[in-house]
Amino acid sequence: MSQDLEFIRSELKNCEEIETYQDLVLGNHVKYITIKDNDEYFYTGGIYKRLGDNKIFLKHGGSTRSVPLTYKNKEGEVIYKTRLFNQINNNCSNNEIKEYKKIIHNQQNIIETLNKQLKKQTLIIQKLQR
Repeated sequence: MSQDLEFIRSELKNCEEIETYQDLVLGNHVKYITIKDNDEYFYTGGIYKRLGDNKIFLKHGGSTRSVPLTYKNKEGEVIYKTRLFNQINNNCSNNEIKEYKKIIHNQQNIIETLNKQLKKQTLIIQKLQR
């Protein structure tokens, strides 16, 4: 566990935050930030194994740890939600990345062209309706 911001930044460099536990994939490495003694701490986590009642189970080394997903007060209101981070598996080569960027650029150009045509057609329709 750590509160060192530099360490946390370096650990989360190849990770993305998971919005909900349903986005977790069995066998993926999960890192997390949660509270302990009213302070937030970063944990390097482990391999996601299963979901329990308001907790996930991570295997780290030879042991399995449970990580609470939320902390609630006596009234049942959520007072803290654990932040989960999934390791990004970047298996793309540089050529593939360049190709994807090229495709995205071309698609953006097509969208812009279609938007311009749509605006022109909207103006024509408005003029015809008058």
